[in-house]
Amino acid sequence: MDITFSELESKLLGERLNLLFQKAYEQGVEDAKRKFNFPEVLTKDHLVQMFQIEKPTVNKLVARPNFPKLKNIQARYPRDQVLAWINENSTWVSNNTNYYTQQAI
Repeated sequence: MDITFSELESKLLGERLNLLFQKAYEQGVEDAKRKFNFPEVLTKDHLVQMFQIEKPTVNKLVARPNFPKLKNIQARYPRDQVLAWINENSTWVSNNTNYYTQQAI
């Protein structure tokens, strides 16, 4: 059975892409597990873990008027809104990478 260089190259590329897609999928699953490993309603202790900061810093953070909190339950925070707040208020990526620029898209 004769195989051309082009066919071999195509087959190797396909195998590499499959491996890359598998790794990306597995990483996505791990990221989702970490992200949603917290309960839907967070406590300050959850925020300490999530942000990897000390409790006094969490107290300052949750005192901000724009930080998401449950209205009728004191010291409880909706997980999905907290994650959205993190995305909306994170400046490191935009300040330190070109991720949001047209060149990166």
